[in-house]
Amino acid sequence: MYIFWTAIPFRRFYSEEPELIPLELRRPPPFKPPPDGGWGWVIVLSSFLYNVLVLGYHNSFGVYLISLLKEFGETSSKTAWVGSISYGFIMVCGPLSGKLTVRYGAREISILGSLIIMISTVCSSYAPNLGTLFFTHGFLTGVGSSFAFTPGMIMVSQYFTTKRSLATGIVMSGGAAGALVQTRLHLFLIDVLGWRQSLRVFSGLMIICVITGFTYLPLNPKGYTRSVVDNLKNSPLKKFVVDLGLWKDKVFLIWVAANGLCKFGFFIPYVHLVKHAIQLGIPVHSATNIMLFLGLTSMISRIIFGRICDSERINRLYINQASVFGVGLLYILIPLLHSYGSLVAFGLFLGIADAGNYILLPVLTFDLMGAEKMPVAWGFMLTVNAVSCLGPPFAGWVNDMTGSYNLGFVVAGALNVAACFVLALIPIAKSSTRQTCKSIMNVTIDHSTQEITQWADNLPPITEEEPPVSKYVNYFSTTTFRSPEITESRPEVYRGDDAETAGPAVVTGL
Repeated sequence: MYIFWTAIPFRRFYSEEPELIPLELRRPPPFKPPPDGGWGWVIVLSSFLYNVLVLGYHNSFGVYLISLLKEFGETSSKTAWVGSISYGFIMVCGPLSGKLTVRYGAREISILGSLIIMISTVCSSYAPNLGTLFFTHGFLTGVGSSFAFTPGMIMVSQYFTTKRSLATGIVMSGGAAGALVQTRLHLFLIDVLGWRQSLRVFSGLMIICVITGFTYLPLNPKGYTRSVVDNLKNSPLKKFVVDLGLWKDKVFLIWVAANGLCKFGFFIPYVHLVKHAIQLGIPVHSATNIMLFLGLTSMISRIIFGRICDSERINRLYINQASVFGVGLLYILIPLLHSYGSLVAFGLFLGIADAGNYILLPVLTFDLMGAEKMPVAWGFMLTVNAVSCLGPPFAGWVNDMTGSYNLGFVVAGALNVAACFVLALIPIAKSSTRQTCKSIMNVTIDHSTQEITQWADNLPPITEEEPPVSKYVNYFSTTTFRSPEITESRPEVYRGDDAETAGPAVVTGL
């Protein structure tokens, strides 16, 4: 029975089956390095499909905005909050979904998120007013989308190293591909069945995500520690080595500020561009074609940028700057675009310009912060990016006040241009950054139990009679950690009599 149960891919969180191997006799399995391919490409395909359905649904929300305005008769700014709240919870719940993924596994959390989306979408189809949609679509669908989206990004980073940008580009292109397909699909369903029945059909399609979630096989078992640094994080001595100076890092502060500026207007085209085109006298079916061209070029460009940015000759930061500046320039030009052809061109170039910034967000966060700080830095980045949920309501409020979305696009464009100049400060900050905080402590690492204890003041050295199970090390940690490969960082080890005379160990790879 036990063997049969362990063969099932999706196991329950809790099992009462007896353990075959006593806990004290277990040894951690050998660490598996990222294969840079193999089953990783299956992970990429599954995560791509998740983005097609989940992010594509949010990116095509603009077609529902018109139906909701007619159904409930509310203002554009208030109605836009339905989608904006959902966008915000995707970002805000990023750290939570990341921790749950580490605790329970990517497979379980992604499937749980898919089920939440299915239930919340059906509930949204019966909503009698906008207040109900704020909860069902805004909160529930947003949380479920975060649970479904985040595990895929974590899995891709675990399976790829040298091809990480390409794999990330393919996964991120799923959101654009979803906008390309779902904009036309939802418009057709709304015309034929109505917006309520359209939501129920989409809920049925989410079963695809439930099935693909089973492919999220962990590369290494949960709880496996890769290095001394990881062991220290799980030890009682964590308080001695946890780096609380992330927000004192000038590079991180600049990176966060720049992304907060450029992400403010990220969702404005996805929510309001169709309505903006209709206000200019363009038929609704032609207006939705603009989103199709935007999704097409965005999907292709994200894959191309991902392949290009894997090259060592390319400066990813400069690519990101050019992308942010291009998006800002296009937003500023919106008041000059009045014809269908000009808006199609806008969609085409916006898909190209936005691709660089979109796929490089996780990659550059890893490059700038290093492997040790990446988890907490990425969580903060997702939280800051929640500012993007404010853009659509702001543009809707501008439209209510002025009768046009032009000013909303211009303000978002100006913030993107400002973000471009803020990003230019990162090389300056990197050159002036120094190791400002150091801590040295003596610890004992027991490799039989993976436990770490601090040296006592009168700790005797290891003698020849004692089994060399434990190793005494001087662990040296720094606030500014820039090594891209945390597994190469190892403290020097001293045994026996050498431990009495040895000086502080130096951690290589810093």
